[in-house]
Amino acid sequence: MIPELRGYELIFRTSDSLFLRALDGMTDEGVRRKPAATNSPAWIAAHMVVTRALFLGALGGKVDVAWAKYFQRGGEHGDFQGWPTLAEVAAKWSEVHAAFMAQLEKQTMDGLKAETQVPGLEPTLFGVVGLAAYHDTYHLGQLAMCRRELGLDRLVG
Repeated sequence: MIPELRGYELIFRTSDSLFLRALDGMTDEGVRRKPAATNSPAWIAAHMVVTRALFLGALGGKVDVAWAKYFQRGGEHGDFQGWPTLAEVAAKWSEVHAAFMAQLEKQTMDGLKAETQVPGLEPTLFGVVGLAAYHDTYHLGQLAMCRRELGLDRLVG
């Protein structure tokens, strides 16, 4: 991996661990309860998978997420029809994460400087990587809050 991505590598590996830990102890019934201030943990976790798969696509990789249409940015909570189970979300996360990390290994600085229409912190693939890291941490914070509302232990500490 190029040196410019090493810091991001640590963030993504940490996000992977925290994502799986965030789901630990949750149940399919519990994660569908919607807290007052945010989407349900089920929606947040599935949205994280879908969005990471989109970032993967921007970097040249691909993992299909059959239930992606339910978890787009700004999407409505819905009635859970067609939603994956918690185990399916965790398994798909692991698949997408592995493919994403493999694509990071292939990147060059010249390639990352390429302009793109994919949203990022700047209009380059390097900006897409930055937004992917930010997106993970934003939603991991939401999942941490949801854990507490469900009566589960803190995510960290």
